[in-house]
Amino acid sequence: MFGVNKATIIVLVMMLCILLQSNISNAATFPAGDDKGWGFNMNGWPNGKTFNTGDVIEFKYKVDMHNVVKVSKGEYDSCKTSGGQVYNSGDDKIPLEKGTSYFICTIGPHCSEGVKAAITAN
Repeated sequence: MFGVNKATIIVLVMMLCILLQSNISNAATFPAGDDKGWGFNMNGWPNGKTFNTGDVIEFKYKVDMHNVVKVSKGEYDSCKTSGGQVYNSGDDKIPLEKGTSYFICTIGPHCSEGVKAAITAN
């Protein structure tokens, strides 16, 4: 078949798997809020940090105190959401997509009290 044997195909597939794995393993994990975690201390976070597509933000919090909702910019600005992806495990690991991702807490007035983050990935 076009001069390509089975061994060559296997080698190419293995090389592709190694390349894909190396791209995944280059992703960094950032704790939201640094060592304080996801909560009322979010003012100024993530200022000064550089994020890349595929990096992971880890949201750690007490389940009965907070949640994480991925929202649009408008919902982030208004602290009101009619949907969005809700995370509520207390240890949510969310990979970043290219561009800006917006996250808020929808419990009580937490968002308007600063429990929110806008994170831009290159």
